[in-house]
Amino acid sequence: MTDQGSPVRARRVRFGTFEVDFRERELRNGGVRVNLQRKPFQILELLLRQPGALVTREELARYLWPDLHVSFSHSLNTAVNTLRQALGDSPTSARYIETRSGLGYRFIAKVEEIAENGPGAGVKKRYDSREGPYQDYRKGKYLQGKLTRAELGKSIAHFEAAIAQDRRYAPAYAGLAETYISFALLGLLPPREARRRAQENARMALEIDPSLAEARVAMARVRHLLERDCEQAEAECLRAIELEADHVEAYLEYASVLAASGRMPEALHKMRRALDVEPLSLAVLAEAAWIHYVSRNFEEAANQSWQALVLEPRFALAQHTLGLAYEQMGMSDEAITELNNARQCSENHVPILAGLAHALARSGKREEAERTLESLEELAREQHVSAYWRSIAHLGFDSESDALSALEQAVEEDDLWLVWLKAEPRFDGLRGSARFGRVVERLEERFSSKA
Repeated sequence: MTDQGSPVRARRVRFGTFEVDFRERELRNGGVRVNLQRKPFQILELLLRQPGALVTREELARYLWPDLHVSFSHSLNTAVNTLRQALGDSPTSARYIETRSGLGYRFIAKVEEIAENGPGAGVKKRYDSREGPYQDYRKGKYLQGKLTRAELGKSIAHFEAAIAQDRRYAPAYAGLAETYISFALLGLLPPREARRRAQENARMALEIDPSLAEARVAMARVRHLLERDCEQAEAECLRAIELEADHVEAYLEYASVLAASGRMPEALHKMRRALDVEPLSLAVLAEAAWIHYVSRNFEEAANQSWQALVLEPRFALAQHTLGLAYEQMGMSDEAITELNNARQCSENHVPILAGLAHALARSGKREEAERTLESLEELAREQHVSAYWRSIAHLGFDSESDALSALEQAVEEDDLWLVWLKAEPRFDGLRGSARFGRVVERLEERFSSKA
């Protein structure tokens, strides 16, 4: 990654989902070539060679039209607008090209230089030796998938054991990042601590081996869930897939990023790709169920959940999504049964408790719902309980004001789960509310201020 203001000398660079080859004069987006005329490409090149620096209109004019001695304003404006259209950028809310009125332009996104092939390039480091750190790494990955406090703690011990044997064992750092993200999502560590540890380990994995797909996926999850930068998360997923075409976790995370962004057809396409590669994976089936749930295809969400439960009847993630799908289908008793099953198999995970309280209250079982809500509050005395999930629980009681207050708190706390705010069906009843609209606006303001 080049520092802002440092000159770029590489032949190829990346920014967001785009890749530029200066020698071939080629711009690609997600691997697909973008048609760009010569002058707009030259502007892009000059800006990319000096990321973060102001490039004046006069500099651009001399570069584009060295022998021109007449007004260049109209032609330059046309070329810049053409470039912005190719990048999907906007002068009023720029992600890439910032206009400095009356002066010129700055390229404001992060730019990554792509190393040229050299001696030894293209030979990926292997991490699958049957001895040493590999064994601890594989045990850590297995335990990580259990998603319980005890097993996640054991996964950390195994990843750290792998690192103790080889300080530059990049997969173990990526594994640690993934585990700390799970801790953050489940409220098993204070959010700031979990974020810091996940970010540090993902960065270490990439620093050691930028060509490791697992490191790219870990960073994609950090970008998506911890930093709410969907564009950079998508770019990391694409890089992981470039490195390893059948990397299932890359497709899973890519589908998650797309679904949370409201790009449901694309999300389902990536999800189907993961299912093609590993049709019997519990993680893939559970994620497929969730993607179908947030895309409002509740019957298929239930179907994917059942496919997972045939393989593992006590799989809490699938039980949870099955319960949510049943609730949306009007099958209240079945929903409550599955959510209770999920609760028993999950050590009272916060999302499951909140979902159960919501479903019980919506079905008229208010006393049981209140007892479940009390359990959620008791849990809050032992660990962090996301305000996002408190909002879900309050919605079941038709407590719109309490639900919105909890969402407002979630925004102020920079809650990880807010990535799903626009997609979650249980919030559909609030979407016409002016106060909900202000919550969304405030959320977007906070995200844009972090960019």
